Amino acid sequence: MKFSRGFTLVELLMGLAILSIVTTTVVPSFSQLLAEQRLRQVSNELRMSLTLARSEAIKRNQTVNVLPAESAWSDGWCVESDTAASCTNSSLGAYVVPKNIAVNAGSGNTSLAFNSWGRTANCPKFEIATAGSGGTCSVCLYVETDGRVVANPGVCSSQCPEANTDFSWSGSCSS
Repeated sequence: MKFSRGFTLVELLMGLAILSIVTTTVVPSFSQLLAEQRLRQVSNELRMSLTLARSEAIKRNQTVNVLPAESAWSDGWCVESDTAASCTNSSLGAYVVPKNIAVNAGSGNTSLAFNSWGRTANCPKFEIATAGSGGTCSVCLYVETDGRVVANPGVCSSQCPEANTDFSWSGSCSS
């Protein structure tokens, strides 16, 4: 009796059909997962920069600024202890935003200053957005007047929210 090794044509076609079905169901979810991960990365970096600026302002007993690195926040930002209105080589920290992420600080927010008490004015907002599977993913970082940073999924509202300890990334993407 002769034994043949390998797959028959029917087995190969069935395997390809199953693989295509699995691929078409997994790719959109994976795209959304990647978009949420990009948001996590940039929002965590911004949160750390804001926390650094606040702690340095308290430590130095002087105003510390968070400034856009170039003409827009989407280009990146830096933490600067100097009173100059631009990022210099002496900045305390800097971050460059990846090209597929948009950071919007709202109208008129060309910088964010923490005073020597670690406080800021007017509850500044930072909306961070990227494209997901068929929609956009966004998260809003609010800096409360006492200097704490609060994150909420979705676009920024007009009011500064209460501290939300139940933040979930699952609501940040919408199609």
